[in-house]
Formats: sequence, C-alpha cells, structure tokens
Amino acid sequence: MDTSYPYAPPVELERIAQPGQFLRSVHSIYRAEFRRWFGIMAPTSLLAGVVLVLADQCMKAINVGLHRGEIPRFSDIAAIASVRIGSFFLSWLLGCFALAAIATVVNDLDGTDDTEGWQHDSYQRAREHFGTLVALSLITFCAFGCGIFGMGFVETVGLRLIGRSHITRYSYAAGVIDYVVIAGVCSWIGVAIPIVLKGNVRVWAAIRESVELSNGYEVALFLLVVESVVGGMIAWYVVIRGLPILLPEHIQFAWWYSWVVNAAGLLASAAVDPPLFLGLSLLADPERFNGSLLRREVTT
Repeated sequence: MDTSYPYAPPVELERIAQPGQFLRSVHSIYRAEFRRWFGIMAPTSLLAGVVLVLADQCMKAINVGLHRGEIPRFSDIAAIASVRIGSFFLSWLLGCFALAAIATVVNDLDGTDDTEGWQHDSYQRAREHFGTLVALSLITFCAFGCGIFGMGFVETVGLRLIGRSHITRYSYAAGVIDYVVIAGVCSWIGVAIPIVLKGNVRVWAAIRESVELSNGYEVALFLLVVESVVGGMIAWYVVIRGLPILLPEHIQFAWWYSWVVNAAGLLASAAVDPPLFLGLSLLADPERFNGSLLRREVTT
C-alpha cells in the first residue's frame, strides 16, 4: 500500500531514486529562474577570474626575479607553488560560496518572500556558516587534488609503458576527461555544503549524509558535471573566438581588450554552470520536492 510521506511511519519509508525526473526538474528550475542563478554565478566567476589572473602576474614577477641560468632556490619554487595552489583554492572557495547561495534560494533558507526576486542577499547563510563552509571547501578541494595527482601518476606510468609519442597528442583530451571524472566523484560529497546551511551539522556528519543522498544519483550528478565543465569550456571558447570577429579590428589593440574578452568568456561560462549547483541543492533537501523529485513508499 502506498501512502504519502508525512503520514508514513519513518521505519517503513524507502527512498526511491528517480534520476531522470531529477534531471528534468533541475533543468526546469534552471530555465524558470535563469536570471536569479546567473545573478549569483556572475560575480563569483568574475572574482575567481581576477584571482587567477593576479596569481599569474605574481608568478611571472617571481620568475623575472630569478637570474637566467641560475638553479631556482627552494624558496622560489615554494612561493610559486603556494601562489598557484592558493589561487586555485580561492577560486574553489568562491565556487562553494556560489553553491551555498544557490542552495539558500532553492531550499528557501533565507526566509524571504519569492516576490523579492534575486536581488536579495543570498550569501547570508554562507556567511553565518563561514568556518564550516571553508572546512568543506578545503576537504573537497583536497579530495579533488588527490584525484588529479592519482590520475597523473597513472598517466605517467602509462607513458613509460606505451610510449610518449602515442599519447601526447591526446594529452589535452585526457586532461579534460580526468577533470570530469574526478569532479563527478567529488560531487558525491558536494551535497554536504547545502546540508550544513540548514542547521548545526558537523562537517563529517554532513559528508556522510551527502554520500547517502547521492546514492542512486551518481550518473545524474556525473552528467551535470559534464554539462557544467564541457558546456562552460565551449561557452568560453565561443565567446573568446567569436568576439574578435564581431568587434572592430582596431579595438583589439586596446589595453583593456583582453580583460573585456576574458570577462565576457567567464560570464558565458557562468551562464551554463548553475544546473550542477541546483542538483546538489535539491538532493540536500529532497522532502521539499516530494511531489516532483523523490517519492517515498511504504513497503509491506
């Protein structure tokens, strides 16, 4: 006998995964509230871009300071590595803040009326849980970094066994595949960020619950990761290559041209990123979408 979740005994409830309905609901919400999600993603994407550019300039300054032909000192190598890894983490942290802001809106955690639109401060809950959010960002970042390192080690062994000449031509494609696969696995614990926004949940408890809620939706999350990564790359490439065709040639020699083009590319990428964050937000609170996403049945 089937019954609705609010009246069913908790011990008899069984969660039924519906990845197809889940994906349809994610994209339906994405299309219906596109301006809201873009309004959240745009500033964090631009800030992440600025962080990476400043890091590149800092690394170039360190390299210029090295004498030509001199063996780099350990302190110089450590400084370059720290700047690079630090910039990656800050960009990752900004992405986690964007996820927290989207989860705040999707799960109605800000306590505001929907008629207010996307202009209200969606980052309030993220600031209230700043320490936990930073901790989860660091854990997910380290998990992703360990995955990249592990895949790099496997590929290095493969190069020695098969031969560099046979694989080098596919190195870029292999890098993208590595990124997508590892990000897909890390998405299983990405639900922990929306979970901690709902209340006082410890970091490891949120991670365990994240893995449980992701059970049955691994393929759906992987598809959202592919859409985000590949779609963002395509959107960025189309803008970077398309703007020079549309703009007058003399503008391309202006000092500000590269900044404008890269900013436009980042905004184009930000426009296609939200579905992944929407999916993670929905999985964090499935009962709120009982009618359209998840169904609970009583087993007799």
